[in-house]
Amino acid sequence: MNATLEPVTQPVTEVVYAPFGPTAEAFQRSRTCTLPITDVVARLYTAINTAGLWVLHEIDPEMLLRRGGYAIGAARQILFFHPRLMARLLAADPSALLEAPLKFAILALPDGRVAVRWTDPAAAFGRYGSPALAVLGQELAAVCDDVVSIGLGNRGRSAGS
Repeated sequence: MNATLEPVTQPVTEVVYAPFGPTAEAFQRSRTCTLPITDVVARLYTAINTAGLWVLHEIDPEMLLRRGGYAIGAARQILFFHPRLMARLLAADPSALLEAPLKFAILALPDGRVAVRWTDPAAAFGRYGSPALAVLGQELAAVCDDVVSIGLGNRGRSAGS
């Protein structure tokens, strides 16, 4: 099915972000910084490429929600992976295909900070009970942490800091 995205013709409803739920910390990772969101996105692209991964797609939720009649703060999603990782995943357990690609969510927060969040690959892949997927998940968790650390440099703080 191919849906067209028509511009909104109704009034726009402002959406205020709720605080991040505390339960997410069990299966997500996060960092915040004070860089502009455009800089964060550009730095993450560079760090993803430097890590030998491919950026597959960027989603602009801000634009999509506006077309649906809602206004949110700046937000982006970056989807990334690599064929060599997909081959390992499929050889270990093809039911884990749903875990790929990896994704960063970048949100401009009302207080001026920018949050980068991602699902912890170690938790996601570890739940399949496959030793090969558990190893892949641990490797991908380290890669994601490195990408964000390189991308944000010393400007980023882990959740709770």
